[in-house]
Amino acid sequence: MRKAFIALAAIIVALLIAFITFSQQPKYAGVSMPKDDYQHLKTSRSDIKALISDLNKFNYKKQASMSAIEKDADKIIKSNSGNLSEADAQTLRDALYGKNGIVTIVKAAQTGKYNIDGSVASRFHDKFDTIILMSVNAINKSSAQRADIVAQMKSDLNIEQAIYQIGAKHEE
Repeated sequence: MRKAFIALAAIIVALLIAFITFSQQPKYAGVSMPKDDYQHLKTSRSDIKALISDLNKFNYKKQASMSAIEKDADKIIKSNSGNLSEADAQTLRDALYGKNGIVTIVKAAQTGKYNIDGSVASRFHDKFDTIILMSVNAINKSSAQRADIVAQMKSDLNIEQAIYQIGAKHEE
């Protein structure tokens, strides 16, 4: 009887440890978050990487490169807007399609028949900051945690280097 009790206690402890191990919430930048939010964050990072990649491939002579950038921008807006306030959703749309938004700047380059050089790419900095902030804001309303996640996401995406490379590619 005593051995059965010890075996039962060992099984219960093992199951408890397994439950704790497998039910932990994922962490990003030291912030625990629900799995859905973590998946949303991964998707946002992937969408932003795709936009950066397509900006790097932009060629004003090829309509397909402009279409790819618009598709990436639309995907970023669609995946984030539902979880944002109307004002934040508008801020995100403005960062991409506003008067000085990324897509608007690239459309002007296509219309003016020039590629993205350093002076054009430098205008993307604050827009990417806004996109990342709104992507994180869609999942996390705590300003302290949001700042940590934004900083980590910028680091992971290496935004500054990516923007520099986009501009440097077409410098003469």
